[in-house]
Amino acid sequence: MKLLRIEKAKAKNKKFSAIFEVDGKEKKINFGDNRYRDFTLMNNPKSKYYEPDVKKRNMVKDRYQKRHRRYLSTANNPKGLGSAALSFYILWSAPTVKGGLAKFRSVYFSSSNK
Repeated sequence: MKLLRIEKAKAKNKKFSAIFEVDGKEKKINFGDNRYRDFTLMNNPKSKYYEPDVKKRNMVKDRYQKRHRRYLSTANNPKGLGSAALSFYILWSAPTVKGGLAKFRSVYFSSSNK
């Protein structure tokens, strides 16, 4: 499996689409609900969801991650690679999408996970 790209989602109420190559075919996973805030938006002063208080931003992030950690791995998806993992890492682990994408890659595509 290889992550090819992340792009703006065309699906209703989704923020992004992650396009993977799986067995020579492209697989798209939509993630992030555009009706709600995420950690990247809370850190962006231009966003309507911007939260100037760093402690409050981190508290919201920690609570989100605590609630959603259980969705990272399931019996049907032991590696946990799905929309929950994409949102968890890309939208909720770093102040920017770029930072979250780096975190996602380090967790799912490090040399020990290939």
